[in-house]
Amino acid sequence: MKNLIIDVGNSAIKICTGNSFSLALQDIVSCPYSKKEFEKEARLFITNYIKGKSFSRIGISVLNKDKKEFLKDLFSNITKTKPDFISRDTDLPFKIRYKEGLGNDRICSIAGALGTLNKSSILVIDFGTATTYTLMVNKILTGGVISPGINTSLRSLTYNTDLPDISLKFPVKIFTNNTKDNIRSGILYQTLFATEAFIKESRKNHPGILVAATGGLSDIIAKKTDLIDCTDKDLVLKGINFILQR
Repeated sequence: MKNLIIDVGNSAIKICTGNSFSLALQDIVSCPYSKKEFEKEARLFITNYIKGKSFSRIGISVLNKDKKEFLKDLFSNITKTKPDFISRDTDLPFKIRYKEGLGNDRICSIAGALGTLNKSSILVIDFGTATTYTLMVNKILTGGVISPGINTSLRSLTYNTDLPDISLKFPVKIFTNNTKDNIRSGILYQTLFATEAFIKESRKNHPGILVAATGGLSDIIAKKTDLIDCTDKDLVLKGINFILQR
């Protein structure tokens, strides 16, 4: 039997099928949603995906309590399998030394990195709506950093201004002589330099730590630095599946 894996992020829902005995994932699909139409869009997306299929377990990562209650009601109506909502209270393959407020997606990304890399000390960097750094040392999630994401920074910079829209690609040089490349440099090199500084700081305090990048914009930064050991955009999904296997 297979597992149904669902990650409800800040702006999109990801669904896939997970193997019950490995981290292999199949049929990964994503659906962006609007906050006002979340329930309508999520109901249609999820019901279409699971139509005609059966699953041994269902694992879900979602932070918002209202969305969680909606998903509970949805699954009670469309399947007999009760979903497992991943949180810090779940039986996890690591300990947590972090105050309240830790996002469930960060818990799952650390689990995915642990299952994939099989290392006890890992820094996971998620380049999404926010750029988050989540640190696990000796299988203890000890803390992290939250900063504005690349697109979030870009929107903040250009909102209500006359600055032009740009595509996200690194200019050949940092200092350029046109506005579009000025903006690209400011957004992307700022993220790159901050990323490298956080990695160097983590390795100074924890020599030998591995660094994994995830999130939709991870490739853009990972290609520009040798300090990131691996990139896997599906760490959250793999983490949910890894946790379900315990």
